[in-house]
Amino acid sequence: MNVWLCALVLVLGTSSQAQQPPPRTEVVLDAKSSGKLAVAVAPPTVAGVDEATVNRDFLEVLKLDVEDSGPFALLKSAKLPKTTDPSSLKAWAEAGTEWLVATKISRSGSDQVLVALQVSDAKAGKPIYSKNYSGQDNLLRRMAHAVADDLVARLTGERGVAGTRIVMVKQVTREVKEIFQVDRDGAALIPLTRHGSLTISPTVAPDGKLAYITYKGGAPEIWGQKKAGTPHVKLYPVGTQPLGQCSAPAWSPDGKRLAFVQSDRRGNSDIMVLDLDLGRVRRLTDSNCINTEPSWNPAGTQIAFTSDREGGPQVYLMEDDGSNVRRLTSEGNYNASPAWSPNGAMIAYVSRFEGKFDLFVHKLGEGKAYQITTGLASSESPSWSPDERKLVFVSARGGGMQLYTTDLSGNQLRRVFEATGCQSPKWTRSR
Repeated sequence: MNVWLCALVLVLGTSSQAQQPPPRTEVVLDAKSSGKLAVAVAPPTVAGVDEATVNRDFLEVLKLDVEDSGPFALLKSAKLPKTTDPSSLKAWAEAGTEWLVATKISRSGSDQVLVALQVSDAKAGKPIYSKNYSGQDNLLRRMAHAVADDLVARLTGERGVAGTRIVMVKQVTREVKEIFQVDRDGAALIPLTRHGSLTISPTVAPDGKLAYITYKGGAPEIWGQKKAGTPHVKLYPVGTQPLGQCSAPAWSPDGKRLAFVQSDRRGNSDIMVLDLDLGRVRRLTDSNCINTEPSWNPAGTQIAFTSDREGGPQVYLMEDDGSNVRRLTSEGNYNASPAWSPNGAMIAYVSRFEGKFDLFVHKLGEGKAYQITTGLASSESPSWSPDERKLVFVSARGGGMQLYTTDLSGNQLRRVFEATGCQSPKWTRSR
């Protein structure tokens, strides 16, 4: 749970008086594909490259990517054919294969590897497409991700998310948290900040720019990048010190504005918007309550946020100028942490019941909310996958706060990796 959601718990109380659980509807929200295509991934033909390395860094990674992609079902039968030549396609089809993925991996230089991909329609008995990938030996994992993402793009028209990354906060020591980045499958954990302080609340712009809150100077400040790939600088406050503390930054879709929260000495907080080019701040809310956790819609015209203006925290919507405020959530006494989906049709959030949080998704077109997670441990801080098929979140269900992903049915729950002390994940294609 992020710092301001913790603050909401403290300020608004932890009483569980006569709460009724929000309704749970068993439904798969993923409307992009109702069925799954049966895909078989044959062992690669290997020449000049260590076969054990290929199996570990390419074949197993590709299988996991295909299985976790959403539109595919990976065939795992031990009775699958052993060859992939055209004459074997009938046997593959009889074994249940719809698409056959065959690869040849060979040495193309002293430290270069070539992956030749051939995808065939087993039932039609003909090739669908082929493609070559090349890179250094240590990039086999990335090439496997690229193959999986191209398979999804070929089927759905939208690139998959195997090669995407998750930006998050991770506990380093008792008093230090930093921003880290990890591949979607839990590999390649790398630090993005090294402030040696409390550094939290990351947000990633569509072009890859990072922003976050850090206490490295004492009071919380917004730091980040004005352009992707450039050094981190202080983004706010600019000039004179603000009257209150700032928190919860959120990039606008065009990467030109930052919504954030600023508190006053009375314990109230309001949502502001910083125009990076002009260095100008505009207040969007102005009330004697807590307004926090802004989340932009994909068009950059509306903001979802959490507010206790009517008592307990609920999710509200407003235009990007602060007008037309209306309440979104209606079931449950405690709803927070809104996250707007990439196509703008849904908003994920958390709802508390009997002392724990679960993930819900509100479909704006239907005006209905669907429960995604259940269990004894809380599920917190949802963030959408770029293809909108899954959510990443944090939960202590495995002991300590860890990263998990789930599909929108809640049935395909997967722990990303074993590290604990994680919070505030953001799933991104741009880094």
